[in-house]
Order: sequence, then C-alpha cells, then structure tokens
Amino acid sequence: MKNIISSSELSKEEVEKILERAKEMEEHCKKGTVPHLLKNKIVACIFFEPSTRTRLSFETASIKLGAGVISAENATVNSSSFKGETIEDTTRILSSYADIIVMRHPEAGSAKRAVSVSTKPIINAGDGANEHPSQALLDLYTIKKEKGRLDNLIIAFGGDLVHSRTLHSLVPLLLQYPNNTFYFISPLELALPREYIEDLKEKGATIKEMSSLKDGLKEADVLYMTRVQKERFNSDDDYDKVKDLFILKTKDLEEMKKDVIIMHPLPKINEIEKEIDDDPRAAYFRQAENGLYIRMALLVDVLGL
Repeated sequence: MKNIISSSELSKEEVEKILERAKEMEEHCKKGTVPHLLKNKIVACIFFEPSTRTRLSFETASIKLGAGVISAENATVNSSSFKGETIEDTTRILSSYADIIVMRHPEAGSAKRAVSVSTKPIINAGDGANEHPSQALLDLYTIKKEKGRLDNLIIAFGGDLVHSRTLHSLVPLLLQYPNNTFYFISPLELALPREYIEDLKEKGATIKEMSSLKDGLKEADVLYMTRVQKERFNSDDDYDKVKDLFILKTKDLEEMKKDVIIMHPLPKINEIEKEIDDDPRAAYFRQAENGLYIRMALLVDVLGL
C-alpha cells in the first residue's frame, strides 16, 4: 500500500513517473477519453480546513476516473471531530468505507498519525504548516510545462515563507534536479527558520536570502508568491503588521525576465495586483488547472494501477 504524505519521501524515479502519468491524464481530459480506472472504487475526501482547489480537484479527478466520492467539508465542525473524535479513530472508520483517503488537517503531523492506523492509502492534502505534497507535484509539473526543464533554474519564493507548506514540499523535489538556485525573499517576521536553511545547505542547496522583493526579480526564472496566512497567526494584530509588506505590483513586471513565470498556490488576497492576472507570465490559473491532472495521476498511483 502506497501513501503520499511527504514529498521528501518520493524518489526522483517516482516523481518522474507521476509527472508522466499526469501528462497522460491531461491528454485524456482534453480528448475526452479518460479511462475509468477507478470504477467501483470510493475516494473519501475529508477536509478539516477550508479548501477550494485541492478538495474540488481531488473530487473532480475521482469522478473523471470513474470513482464514487464521499466527502466532508469543514470536518472540524461537520464530523465527529466536533465531538472530540481523534484523527486515528476517524481514519479507522474511513478505512472501512473508502478505497483511498484524501485528508487535510490543521495539525502538523496529522497525516502520519492517520497512516499509522489506516488500512487504505492516504494522500496528505495538507497538514498544518507542514507539507502539501500534491501541491508541490502540480507546481513541479507546471514548471516543467512552462519552462521546459526542472534544472538550471533560479526559483524565487516571496512572502510568507515561515508558514508555507508549499515551499516545504516543493524545495525537496527541486533539489533532485541539478543546478537550481533558491532565492528566499521575506520580511524578517516571515523568514524561514535558521535550522531549515542550514538543513537545506547541508543537502547541497544554493540559497540566497533577501528582504526586498525587488532584489530577486531581475534574475528569477520562476517567481513563487505566497499568501500571508492569517489562520496561522496568534492574533489579528500580528497578522496586520505583516500582511501588506510584500506585494507584487504591475510596475515590477518591467524588472522581470520576459519568460519568467509567476506562480501562486492560491487563494491570493492582495499580494499580487489584479492587473497582473492578464500578463502571460502569470501562470497561477494554469497552475491550478494542472492540479487536476496531478491528482488524477496520484489517485491511480496509490492503488498501483
């Protein structure tokens, strides 16, 4: 039985297999020839945190592949978790109903707790500020489609880095490909912890840390903007102090490469000016679409089909 819990647990061979399968799924979707590989299977999508893209793309992927779907949105309130049921007990129950469990939970480490008792494959759809492996894989797929390669890139991450599970999942995957350089651009309050930076350096990562967004714009092949995540802050005052510090503005496009791609895991709030949406370098809506194809590939992959 295969689980998708952390991107760092995926070998380069596994990653390449998933990317290739996603390409096949995209081609099938566009031709209207998706094979019902999950016919007579049930996918449980249980989300203890709000989600639009991740939950709905997993459910869409399941339906396109012929599976039935059972789901709980806002499961913290709309499931027995509200009564105090543990994640382990919830997982045991879901294992008796479904063939695959897709789970999002606000607590870091919750996915591993679920795996410890599950008898069915689990896909981690985000565990707190820890990891979001399917997002990382769709990001990788997007970069490969848009740039034609996954090596020799300068990838700049801007904004809220300390809470970004997207960054935590994507960087380990990009480290599997040679000669990539990472720019980490954030205010001090939202910077990556030193131990994380040192760990990346020990793994051979080439890193530059910056506090000004402009400093990283000119050289970047990929600019990955992130939302300041209000739900991760202890108070509204703490959030208000940093929410407007990093905003990509239309005038900044003049500083950037003509073939740069601008990514964002969405939802975006005010960190990218709305006018940038119409620039061909803005890849974030294409990026969100790619999530469907990656999640179709993952559903098939965990069942070994």
